[in-house]
Amino acid sequence: MRSPTFGWSSRAAAALALAGLALAAGGCGGGMTMMGGAPQRQLTVLMEEFKGPDATASAQRLSREISSQGLPDVFVVDAGGGVADVCAGHFPVFKDPRAIEMLHRVHQIRDTAGQYPFAGVTLVPVPEAPPPSPWPLEKANGYFSLHVASWEAPGRMAKAQAYAAELRSQGYEAYVFHGPSLSMVTLGAWGLEIFDHPAAVGQPGAKPKIISPKTLDLIQKFPRMRLEDEVTPPEAHIPTQLVKVPGREPPSGAGMPLPKVLYRVSLALVETATGLEEERGRADGVAWFKDEIPTLTKALLSQIVKAIRSERPLRVGIVGVTPTDPGAIREKIDALALDALMAELSRTGTKAIGIGPEGTRQILAATGLKPEDVLRDPRACRGVQGLDAVLVGTVTSFPR
Repeated sequence: MRSPTFGWSSRAAAALALAGLALAAGGCGGGMTMMGGAPQRQLTVLMEEFKGPDATASAQRLSREISSQGLPDVFVVDAGGGVADVCAGHFPVFKDPRAIEMLHRVHQIRDTAGQYPFAGVTLVPVPEAPPPSPWPLEKANGYFSLHVASWEAPGRMAKAQAYAAELRSQGYEAYVFHGPSLSMVTLGAWGLEIFDHPAAVGQPGAKPKIISPKTLDLIQKFPRMRLEDEVTPPEAHIPTQLVKVPGREPPSGAGMPLPKVLYRVSLALVETATGLEEERGRADGVAWFKDEIPTLTKALLSQIVKAIRSERPLRVGIVGVTPTDPGAIREKIDALALDALMAELSRTGTKAIGIGPEGTRQILAATGLKPEDVLRDPRACRGVQGLDAVLVGTVTSFPR
């Protein structure tokens, strides 16, 4: 079961239910990609989410309306708990040309008022129907819980349930929460009594401290967040954190609210000799808040640089960072990631010599290339003289 506090509105669907759709012309490939003989249905365009007793019926109506206008591979996921998602397309990776084409087409859908109700949608993991959980966070008897682990990849719900069961078997009070694209595990459930000044919780400028021995003991035992089955390294600076229990608001309002939008950063080190990624030359991570993007980016680059196997420092040119969705463009998170890359690459020590974006642009220009060419297809850097490798990145914002 999901809390209505943690969703987003269905205004786009309401507008489309009252008026017909005008789809932009042009085809869009979709459906199934076969890899190793097995269908890989990992990513989709999440167009709308409905909540309430009529969620499935409303989602089916919107799905039929959109499909009747020619958009292919539109489907509904009954996510349980009175939640139903309308999705379009199945794609194996974010850079799949069919996914980019589908996003473009969906963004161009207009209602009869001339508005673009789906202009902000993006690619997310295909929603899953939540498995039955005996420990939903929404049922926890308290206002706060300690968030210790998250998953967003396919199979996330089952993995969260399994980890909660493992923690329960060890004697911990573990809970599970499933959002539209993220599953999380938390520990404990507490009220305002865990703070030194309960009355100050939620007050502007107030910074009450946690004094509960039990809560502090859990924080000491679980200091770093677990993401996709891996505990984050210390240099990533992603600690576990207190969150509000959905649907249970403390009298003064406190705790770290669950974010509505997450930010994915992906980096790749590409050899100019081959135009291919370095071995272990890719790193991906998710930031919960916008101001965490620089720290995450630096940690990912540090991970890549540590994996470099070379007897001499590599000359690495920073090509740039591409925002992949309207939200990333609007919030300019590519600029945050790029600034962090330049700062971190300047202090990478003996394994890499960093060349900034302007110097990289000049080197690429000598071979008739532009940074945009390499960002679009990193293989274009093959044969570039003066660089051993180039660094490219993407940033994406997506609903939690």
